[in-house]
Amino acid sequence: MVLVIGGAFSGRGAFAGENFGAFHRVSDSETMEFEAEGAPAELSRVVERLSSFPAVVATEMGCGIVPLEEKDRLARERNGRLNCALASCARCVVLMSAGVPTVIKGSLANSGGSGFLLVFRHGQTESNVQRRFAGGLSDVPLTPEGVRQAVESRSKMAEFFSGYERSVSEEILKPERIFVSPMLRAQETARILFPESEIETVEDFREMRMGLFENMTHEELLSGRFADGSECAENAAIYQNWLDSGGTLPTPSGDGFFGESRQSFADRVCAAFGKISSSLQEGQVPVVVAHGGVQMALCETFFFKAGKLPLHAWQSDNAMYRFGDLK
Repeated sequence: MVLVIGGAFSGRGAFAGENFGAFHRVSDSETMEFEAEGAPAELSRVVERLSSFPAVVATEMGCGIVPLEEKDRLARERNGRLNCALASCARCVVLMSAGVPTVIKGSLANSGGSGFLLVFRHGQTESNVQRRFAGGLSDVPLTPEGVRQAVESRSKMAEFFSGYERSVSEEILKPERIFVSPMLRAQETARILFPESEIETVEDFREMRMGLFENMTHEELLSGRFADGSECAENAAIYQNWLDSGGTLPTPSGDGFFGESRQSFADRVCAAFGKISSSLQEGQVPVVVAHGGVQMALCETFFFKAGKLPLHAWQSDNAMYRFGDLK
């Protein structure tokens, strides 16, 4: 996505039209969709939607006289926050002044997009309710609430993607095939969300294998209890070391409980997506239904705004999605 900003009548629309053909002009209603302070989730959704367009034209209100009215100052603040968020994920930012373009980020020569990615997380499971580390060894089904979440998401999909660029939204709403984790909770969610699509099961989209932490709660692990039934102070120390590492250490393995590191997990997930991406035709949007861990690994690695958000910020609520412009 290329962001073209500038003041009113600065030549933004003419420049975008000449260089990109199709573009989206940010409306006042889109600027007002989130509160000026906080509401990062709402701001993220606006940016996700706008980044589906090849070019976005926005007004720069940061220069000039400070408005007298509080509502006008608030509108200016929202405008500034949205422009900053759009600029952070744009491949190229062009500032227009008196009809003259100045590239202030990236390069117009390399501004073409390589595609998009949509990743859904499965609906609620009992392990989610109990806050357990249900990884790639725990094949748990959806709860009735998880089914309801998926049904609700399905019913709102047209609304979710109504503001996206048309060719992108059509690919999302009616995909010929979707790419799904082999685990039951993901398969059930996928069949509800996309009942008419062909499901291609991808083994390497299985959730991270948590080893001896598998399906245990934080409190149980702090007390020294492991998935193999053992309970001792040494177990608690192993878990504490894993926490202190920020989850970067491999989860401990035992008989029947294979553990992975965050990096090895991300490597297998991203390698699988790389194979999928290379097999798609131009314009196709890959749709993945999997897990929170898979969602975070793919978004952190492939989204153009990678590095702008902490890892866990990429995980959505149950049966919800993350959409992004790929690197």
